[in-house]
Amino acid sequence: MTPAELQRPRLVPLEPRPVVLDDGSRAVALRDPLGILGEERVVTGPAWMVLAHCDGQRSLDDIQAALRRRGAAAGRGVLEGLVREAIDAGLLVGPAYAALRRQALHAWRSAPVRSTSCAGSAYPADPAALRRLLDGFLDRVERPTRRTGSRRRGPGPVRLLVSPHIDYARGGPTYAHAWSALAEGCDADLFVVFGTAHATPDRPFTLTRQGFATPLGTVSTDARLVDRLVEALGEDTLLGDELCHKQEHSLELQLVWLRHVLGGRDVPVVPVLCSSLSHLHDPAAAAAPFLDALARAVAGRKVCWVAGADLAHVGPGFGDERPPSPAGLAALAREDVRTMGFVARGDALGFHRDAVRDGARRRLCGAAPIYAALRMAGRGARLLHHAQWSDGTDAVSFAAAAG
Repeated sequence: MTPAELQRPRLVPLEPRPVVLDDGSRAVALRDPLGILGEERVVTGPAWMVLAHCDGQRSLDDIQAALRRRGAAAGRGVLEGLVREAIDAGLLVGPAYAALRRQALHAWRSAPVRSTSCAGSAYPADPAALRRLLDGFLDRVERPTRRTGSRRRGPGPVRLLVSPHIDYARGGPTYAHAWSALAEGCDADLFVVFGTAHATPDRPFTLTRQGFATPLGTVSTDARLVDRLVEALGEDTLLGDELCHKQEHSLELQLVWLRHVLGGRDVPVVPVLCSSLSHLHDPAAAAAPFLDALARAVAGRKVCWVAGADLAHVGPGFGDERPPSPAGLAALAREDVRTMGFVARGDALGFHRDAVRDGARRRLCGAAPIYAALRMAGRGARLLHHAQWSDGTDAVSFAAAAG
């Protein structure tokens, strides 16, 4: 164990949730969204309080002082012992976690394709049932070509698409508006699909060479194009967080629709997971190395840029004190439409600034994918559909746009 790992311990990516054990005591279950640690790990509440302070910036003295301020004093020996145990268990960055990560990455890259993570939950795993579900959504979209069979009228083929990444049961009609527009007017020979990386990795953009399995067949990744990007920017830069793809749904839910609307056409994709850019007033500098390299790599191709992106997330489940009122939801809808107005105008920076200016309140989940797709498309996308889902306590909004 190196001094740095002990002196400034850093928590690995984990999702905590409170649990009650068989003896009635309370604890915290820790889920690894990358699948590196395998099954959930359960720790006591006091242990989690210590781990939650391990951000890689604070020393053990800093952590001890922070705990003391919260009335949870711990002796230095006890604190150091707990941190050592957590490092050995792979809960904090160290040799154990590094070894587990290498094993998980080897298994991931050795698999022929990325397996589905949402089939049977966010959508049916049975191909026939899935086709019926998607066709049912599409059949309810009123568009001239669906009524007359005529060719899509407009300024040209779809080159920019915004689609939700919520599950189909809640967002199906909105997905259908987006993908119906693409089915009626797209001659792309490559789809670059940007999705939200909910694990919020350190690197802004993360690729994979893996193809994506769906119940309707495999969607092929353009591995040669990925190789060109990796050659230009470095393997660690673009593949260092590759395991984020393993359980992430934001791309998978787009690629199922893509496979469905293309039917027999086998058009390759470049799957791109986007970490948060919301802390930046202007993300251009942070995004430029990747987006510029991507522009060079796809020069001469007919590309359709897709953003798998939800919008506002409000309610106690997302950190608010109380559920949104009907008036509050109506106000959020107006704000969503205002923000999507920048998408219609093709204004990437204006979209970003409007999306994040009150980010702690609205929590737009798809700001980075939409920003990246706007930058690359160099055009706008007209709002086709906006919707909100709410269970009376929490609410999520999403939209479809095409251009």
